[in-house]
Amino acid sequence: MSQDSPLVLKLAALPRAQAGPFLILGVDKDADKDAIESAWAQRLIWARKGIIPTPLEDINWARELLTDPARRWRADAQSMNVDTTDGVLRKLKERFQGKAKDVAACKPIEDEKSLADYVPNIAVPERDEVRAAVTLPDLPRELPLTPATLVAAEKPLDPWEFSLPEE
Repeated sequence: MSQDSPLVLKLAALPRAQAGPFLILGVDKDADKDAIESAWAQRLIWARKGIIPTPLEDINWARELLTDPARRWRADAQSMNVDTTDGVLRKLKERFQGKAKDVAACKPIEDEKSLADYVPNIAVPERDEVRAAVTLPDLPRELPLTPATLVAAEKPLDPWEFSLPEE
């Protein structure tokens, strides 16, 4: 991919501290100062042209963080970039895939069986049978959250719509 056409992914907006400076600038964790400066300059150009939706403040924040050794070390440990500082995943990729970006040195073996017609060899009980077999204990009144939790557990939970009953 050339420097003139960035790969823009439509992801959920994350705060810059959660995304991390490495992803904001698009550099590896072992990037040197020149690579950071080059990525920073390119991201500024793309942000000013509206090619990427990253705010200029976030791009500048990422550069400042990565140029300070103490703050960079902390960001390395906290960032969403899963590769380590010594680039273990990158080295494995180069070893098994090669250094070329689009050419794989080895191909995965596709030997998975289709599960479309799979039927387990044991009887799976129905949901109502399992619920009938579970006995609920008597709940002491000192635990006001427990009855609400058990009532909420009777139906599938949606963590974004869950609310506790008000007294």
